[in-house]
Amino acid sequence: MDLNHLAVFARVAGAGSFSVAARELGVDRTRVSRVIGALERDLGARLFVRTTRSVRPTAEGEALARQVAAPLAELERAAGAVPAAHAIPTGTVRLTTTPELARALVAPLLPGFRARYPAVRLVLELSDQLVPFTRGVDLALRLGRPGAGGLVARRLRALTAGFFASPAYLARRGTPRSAAEFAGHEVMWPDARGHKSFAPAARPRPPSIACADFGTLAELAVAGAGIALLPTFVAARPLARGELARVVPEYALASAPLYLVSAPIAQLPARVRALRDLLLAELPA
Repeated sequence: MDLNHLAVFARVAGAGSFSVAARELGVDRTRVSRVIGALERDLGARLFVRTTRSVRPTAEGEALARQVAAPLAELERAAGAVPAAHAIPTGTVRLTTTPELARALVAPLLPGFRARYPAVRLVLELSDQLVPFTRGVDLALRLGRPGAGGLVARRLRALTAGFFASPAYLARRGTPRSAAEFAGHEVMWPDARGHKSFAPAARPRPPSIACADFGTLAELAVAGAGIALLPTFVAARPLARGELARVVPEYALASAPLYLVSAPIAQLPARVRALRDLLLAELPA
């Protein structure tokens, strides 16, 4: 006997109709009729009385329906628990981004994520270069360019930049009122081989200190080394602590878009979707 036939039998008995049972099962009525016929032959008993208007169980059919109801329900519950257990985020998620984005935007979100999903282990691969997904990466936060190659890129908010210096430096050297006055100051920003995302269209002068790492430039500015070009998300904390001040705030720089990159959504396991959803919620467009 094919035990799958019992599930079809139970559906017909509950629906009182071959057609309704067929719709619920997603098969044609002829298939349901053949299954019931095969089950009746296997059991050597007639299970339904069929008329043109109705289908009702025989005494043997009613007895069988009572006997199989509980076991079938238990099997359905067991089968339903498999995808539910699979949906619980567990395992390792590898996220790649730049050191600056990790420090300023990602790191503050991770304690709350770990508290909610303690079975998920996070691995951060930090680089100013595009780390390929072929290296086992699950998610990427990328500034200015999303990359390519069959991936899904969600554009998040645009990030801006400005010039910042320590109050001590400005007290010592004076506060410039325009970019033209940078000529009399120590200035710091990435050189042509470093970050291009926030580069001014025309740089006021060659930098006194050039460094591709915005975190280091921020530390130099806090230490009083000069006026630094910094993304505002890098400068936000020292600015709030009074360690930096914005200089010439009207000097506009082109903003750089932030992208969240992943494989197609349908291919993502629950653990990756959980972190992706958090980043989309906390770093919206």
